[in-house]
Amino acid sequence: MILVETLRPIVEQWRAESRNVVQELARVELGTVTVAHLYKGLRELPLIVCDTSVVDPQEGVFIRGHALRELVGRLPEEVFWLLVTGEFPTAEQLKQLQREMWHQRHVPDYVLKLIHSVPPDTHPMALLSMAILSLQKDSHFLKAFYSGVPRDQLWEYMVQDAVRLMALTPTIAAGIYHHHLKGGEILEPRKDLDWAANFAYMLGLEGSGEVFYEFIRRYVIVHSDHEGGNVTVNASRVVHSAFADLYYSYSAGINGLAGPIHGMANQSAVELAQQLLERFGGLPAEADLSAFVEDYLAQGKILPGFGHAVLRSHDPRFLILYEYGKEIGIQDDLFLVIERLANVVPPILKRIGKIKDPYPNIDLISGVMLHHFGMREFEFYPVMFALSILLGLSAQLINYRALNMPIIRPRSVTTEWLKRKAKNTPKP
Repeated sequence: MILVETLRPIVEQWRAESRNVVQELARVELGTVTVAHLYKGLRELPLIVCDTSVVDPQEGVFIRGHALRELVGRLPEEVFWLLVTGEFPTAEQLKQLQREMWHQRHVPDYVLKLIHSVPPDTHPMALLSMAILSLQKDSHFLKAFYSGVPRDQLWEYMVQDAVRLMALTPTIAAGIYHHHLKGGEILEPRKDLDWAANFAYMLGLEGSGEVFYEFIRRYVIVHSDHEGGNVTVNASRVVHSAFADLYYSYSAGINGLAGPIHGMANQSAVELAQQLLERFGGLPAEADLSAFVEDYLAQGKILPGFGHAVLRSHDPRFLILYEYGKEIGIQDDLFLVIERLANVVPPILKRIGKIKDPYPNIDLISGVMLHHFGMREFEFYPVMFALSILLGLSAQLINYRALNMPIIRPRSVTTEWLKRKAKNTPKP
C-alpha cells in the first residue's frame, strides 16, 4: 500500500522525536489544573498532543503548518495524505492512493440491507454509526492484533483500515441520504470523478455539477481537522487508546458529533435565518436586524454561528465558504440574511462582552450553503461533517498508534476531596 510505504521512514522520525521530547522535557510543567478546569470542560488546559492541525487564536486553522487558504484548490485526498504524512503527495502517489481507494469502493450487501431495514425515523447519524460498526469485522488492525503482529507495526494496519473507510464512507453516507431520506436508489460512484466529486455526484442533488463538486471539496477540507480536543476526535482517541480499531473509534466520534451543540449547530443557524425571513416578511434591514439581535441576547438566548473556544479573530473556514458563495453569485435570501448577521452581530457582541470571540464561525455559513444547493434535510447536515472529519480523525489515530501511545486513563476525584483540598491550600 503506497501510504504505508511512504509512512515507514516518517514514523521512525516521529518516534525518535517523541523519545527526545520525553527525555528532555518530561518534567516541564505546562500549566496548573484548577477546580474551574474540572467543572468547565477542561477549557484551555493543554492535555493533548496533536500534530495534524492547530488553531491559532488570531490566524485560524493550520493543517500540518499550512493555512487553510493554501489548501483551497486541492483535493481532499491530497489533504488526507498531508494530514497523515506531513507532506503533499506527488502526482504518482496521489494516483496510486486513488486507485487503491477505487478498488475498495464496493459497499458490502449487508451494509446496504442495514440501510434499508432500519425504521424510517432513525436518525442518519445513528445509521451512519451502525453502518461503520457493521464493517468492523473486516478490520485489518483487529486481525493483525489478534494474530500477534508486534505492537510497533500495528500502525500499518490502521492505515489500511483508514484507506478502506475513506473508500466506503462516501457511498454509505450518500446511500443513507438517498434511500433513508429521499426514498431513491443508491447511486454507484464514477471512475472519472475524484473522491469529493464522487460523493457530491452520489448525493444526486438537482442541478449538481462542477460548481457543487468544488463546494464539497472545500467543505470537506475546512471541516477535515480541528486539533485533538474537540468532542469527536477526543472521543475517538480515548476509545482507540484501548486498542479498539478505527471502526469502533470512528463510530465513537460520530456518536459525539451527533450531540446537538456540537455537530448540529449549523442547522440552528439555518433555522434562525428562516425565522428572521418569516418575522420580517423578507430580508430585514440592518437596523431592524440589530434591534432583533439586541433583544434576542437580552433574553439570555445563545446566537448560533458565533464564537469559538480558541479563535479570537475571523474564522477562515467561514470566510472560505462565504467567499465561494459570493464567487458563484449566490443571491438567495438565506445567504443574504447570514451575510447581514455577519456584519451586524460582531459589534454588538464586542460591546456586550458576552463571548471572547464575537465573529461568525463555520456553522453560520455551512448549513446555509448546503441548503442553497438543495439539501433541505437538516438531520443529514452532521453526516456531512462526520464524513469530512474522517480525514483528520484517521490521521490523528494513525499517529497515535505509530507513537505507541498508552491507554488514556486520567485520575478522577470526588467533590469532597476537592473541598478538603481547598481547605488545605493557602489563599493567594
